[in-house]
Amino acid sequence: MMQMSLRMTASVVLLGLSAYGAAAPRPIVIERVTVIDVATGQRRPGMTVLISEGKIARVDSRVATPQGAIRVKGAGKFLIPGLWDMHTHHQASGISSLDLFIAKGVVGTRDMGGDLDFILPLRDRINRSELLGPEIVSAGPILDDAPQFPFRLRVTNGDEARKAVRDLKARGVDFVKVHDHTPRVAFYAIAEESARLGLPFAGHVPLGVKIDEAATSGMKSIEHLSNYQVFRECSGKELYSKVGCEALFRKLAANGVWQTPTITFFQMIPTMFSGVAPDHAEYASDSLKALWESNMKGSKLSEDDLNFFRRNGRASLEAIRDLHNSGNRLLAGCDGIVPGFCLHDELEWFTKAGLSALEALQTATINPARFLNRENAQGTIDAGKSGDVVLLDADPLADIRNVRRIDAVVVRGRLIEGSEINRIISSHLRPDSLK
Repeated sequence: MMQMSLRMTASVVLLGLSAYGAAAPRPIVIERVTVIDVATGQRRPGMTVLISEGKIARVDSRVATPQGAIRVKGAGKFLIPGLWDMHTHHQASGISSLDLFIAKGVVGTRDMGGDLDFILPLRDRINRSELLGPEIVSAGPILDDAPQFPFRLRVTNGDEARKAVRDLKARGVDFVKVHDHTPRVAFYAIAEESARLGLPFAGHVPLGVKIDEAATSGMKSIEHLSNYQVFRECSGKELYSKVGCEALFRKLAANGVWQTPTITFFQMIPTMFSGVAPDHAEYASDSLKALWESNMKGSKLSEDDLNFFRRNGRASLEAIRDLHNSGNRLLAGCDGIVPGFCLHDELEWFTKAGLSALEALQTATINPARFLNRENAQGTIDAGKSGDVVLLDADPLADIRNVRRIDAVVVRGRLIEGSEINRIISSHLRPDSLK
């Protein structure tokens, strides 16, 4: 995420939240649907999927319908696992955006930086089904030496870094995030302490650390291609050198470092900072719009700066393709743009980078499951796994843009059908946000 000055307190954003209801859900039977196996790319037509107590109970051509179950007609439709956005900032997008994630089929998120008193209670309330929103895997505050920016826990040396990791672990974060201004000595202390505690760490590669060094540090994922340094560092004087980067790309893959390129976010920067509203801006929350305005005022990007993003944005597509072909695993993530809509855009950008529709879909389904070590619990439509699924009107393997054609979403055992999806999306429509 771009450095930002926006801050919201937990007391403000959590005020007035209302539960959407936590009554035990009825079983859901999706009949005669084509199940998309995102692991293999196979289409399994004529399947009936029984979801009970939030989990998939059966997937078969013939399934008995339990008494009182909700029946959903799936003929001519396609069923995929719920989508995950693996780079979000809920404190920036705002509490009001939670249901927009769901309406767009995003059932889970990885929050990449927020105040603990905001994000942890929000995570827990969603898990208890008190709020309609995506599951949140959270880092809490970012560990670096840039206290002028929000969502930070300042660390200036190794001792402070180790203590910060221990404290965050005790508070219950799911992972630790580092950023541009994490001191080199603190970065390695975070790597050591996180490994000792079994707590993943991820984020930007700090300015004082090379990508080559980060590859062997134990870092779980690199965000934004580390502001393009993932391929700039190995390209010499060229904009991007495939030959020059082959060894580094293989090293990143061999060490299991995932990449979350946030393509849409960086492709959007030259347009937005030139004064043109981002895509889907009419659905932006007040807090997200304030973030954009803050970034534009604070960053003061020149035309040369914007050309940097334009050139490297184009080069990044080739680099992403080569990273993928070198065995690097990719995650779909949005950062600071309109929830839900942006993840669909991100999947389309992956295909523009050369991935197949299946490979793009994997970045938001089975890849997050593998990244989170949850492959036995989510990521594909199989008995015993999560019942968070998305019913589509068209085949996403034929055209990744078909992930936008959502007929229904099931999340935590609750069925959200077309009329409710339309109501949620319409409630966020604010044409005046473009002004």
